[in-house]
Amino acid sequence: MSQTNNSPAQVQWETHLPPLDVEDDPTSEELRQSLDTLADVVEALGIQDASFASYSSSIDQLTAEKSSLLRSLCRLKQVEDTMQSRLESLNHEIDLLDHWNKVLVPGSADSLYAEASTTLEKRKDALVKKAKENHRQLEKLQTEEPIDVKVSIGQLLAQKERIQAKEKEIKEKRAKIKAFKGLPPNLELARHELRLARQKQMELIQLRERLLGKMADGVA
Repeated sequence: MSQTNNSPAQVQWETHLPPLDVEDDPTSEELRQSLDTLADVVEALGIQDASFASYSSSIDQLTAEKSSLLRSLCRLKQVEDTMQSRLESLNHEIDLLDHWNKVLVPGSADSLYAEASTTLEKRKDALVKKAKENHRQLEKLQTEEPIDVKVSIGQLLAQKERIQAKEKEIKEKRAKIKAFKGLPPNLELARHELRLARQKQMELIQLRERLLGKMADGVA
C-alpha cells in the first residue's frame, strides 16, 4: 500500500505502510489518526519502510548515536575540567611570580631589600674610587725609571737547583720529625719514653722466644 502525505513544510514524501487488517474500517477516525502518527514517525526517522522492524532498527541506531554522543560529552567534560584545573594552577603560579617579582626587586614598595639600592650605590662609589686610585698608582709606576735587572738562563737554572736541594732537605727533616712523632718535647722525658719502649720491645722478644721454645718441646 502506498501513502502520500504533505508535511507542515509542504515536503512530499512516499513510504510503504504495513498491510491493514481487513476487519479495520478504512474510514475510522482512530485508524486515520494512527496512520497519520505512523506517517509522522516515518518522516521524522527518514525511512521508506513503515514496518515495525524498520523504524525499530532506526530508533535503535538513534539510541546508539545518542549514547555515543553522551560518552563524547562526558570525555569533553573531563577534558574541560582538566584544562580548568591547569588554568587555575597557572594563574596561581603567575600570581606567585608577580608577588616575588615585587618582593625581590630592590627599591619597590614591597621589596625585602628596601636599602639594597642604597647599598649598591655605595659599593659602586667605593669601586670607582678604588679604580681611580689604582689608575693613579699605575701612572706613577709608569713614570718611574724601570729597574734594570739582568738575569741569565744559567743563573735561573742554578737558582732552580738550589730550590730543589732545599726542598729535598726539608723533606728529609720532615721525615725525621715524623719518626719522633708522639714523643714529649722535653729531651729527658723523650729519652725515658724511648727506654720504656725498648724495654717493652725486649719483653715481647723474650715472650716470643718462650712461646717458640714451648712449641718446639711440644713437637719433640
